[in-house]
Amino acid sequence: MRLIAVVSALLLLCVTFSSTAFAETKTPYWVIQDLRWWANDKIPVTRAEPALLWIGVKENIKMTLVDGPTQIPPSIKNDTKRWNFGEISNVDFFNKIKSGLKDGSIKISSKSKFNINDYKEREFSGFSPLFRTFAYKKDFVTVNGELAPRDIQFELRSDQNETYKKLTVNEKDAIVIAPLFTKSAYDEPGFYTYYRGECSTKCLTKKIQYANPYGYSGSSNALKVLNLLGYKTITDVGVDTNPAILSKYKKVIVLHSEYVTQTEFDAITKHPHVLFLYPNALYAKVTANYQNDTVTLIRGHNYPDKEIRNGFNWKLDNSKFEYDSTCKNLNFTKIKNGKMLNCFPEHIIFSDANLLKAIKDY
Repeated sequence: MRLIAVVSALLLLCVTFSSTAFAETKTPYWVIQDLRWWANDKIPVTRAEPALLWIGVKENIKMTLVDGPTQIPPSIKNDTKRWNFGEISNVDFFNKIKSGLKDGSIKISSKSKFNINDYKEREFSGFSPLFRTFAYKKDFVTVNGELAPRDIQFELRSDQNETYKKLTVNEKDAIVIAPLFTKSAYDEPGFYTYYRGECSTKCLTKKIQYANPYGYSGSSNALKVLNLLGYKTITDVGVDTNPAILSKYKKVIVLHSEYVTQTEFDAITKHPHVLFLYPNALYAKVTANYQNDTVTLIRGHNYPDKEIRNGFNWKLDNSKFEYDSTCKNLNFTKIKNGKMLNCFPEHIIFSDANLLKAIKDY
């Protein structure tokens, strides 16, 4: 609903890793996601090259370059799929990747556009006492004459281990829904191009943006931070294709899932213990076509009739709170099947230990 974003199978979409393994491998969220999408044929190998090269450079591995396309053994792809299911630990999986880069079984195209200078880390004023907060050089843009990061990265801090013990969860207890459909809807030209009257209804069908950063509209900061703390993550696609999976978890955490399918809406609202961490969730109804990987608006957000707001006629819609991003009066309201936060926490979730503790304790 926010008009300006600030700067088929379950196989693809259950993302799980422990905070301990994540810290040991020091592998950022974007590397993990890109390898998963590649293994499930949602992005081409050229889009996975930066992830492999990032690992190689960080580990000081002398990699094998070839004139043709990047070559990855089928066994590595199979291992990546097994890793998706949790059959291989993070540590073991990344050791396999490193071994493949070292022994030359993974061969990288010499034509790759990866530039290590783009991934130089810069800390900035968004300092957090809980996590090391930084951005890559490539992700800084000029806003009002000053450099600002459009995508933030987080890493565990060695001096916060005692705090992490209080905030880390058992991955079997909770699952976080990554708002992939919402991120796709916000990608321009898209749903908001139509809302502004700058595009026909053709913009109400969008390619699912598997490879793009999630950004502000897609709760990127929350996804990265909660994953560092051990939360299991599933995308909209995972819920839509297998809604019963939510029943396996004691609690479900919903982020900025503004656009969801009827199946996903039903699965979330029927679960007895849901934490709606972002206002404006479950606002508009979409359908997904997994043959061509598109998502289409069906109802809501003044479509197809101007008087239609919530596409599900959901009486608990709390979208009126979405514009409060300072969260100075942060508070949870109890509802029939859970709790709702009264502000948009994307700018504070990486620095507010009390909020993270409340999420864990819910």
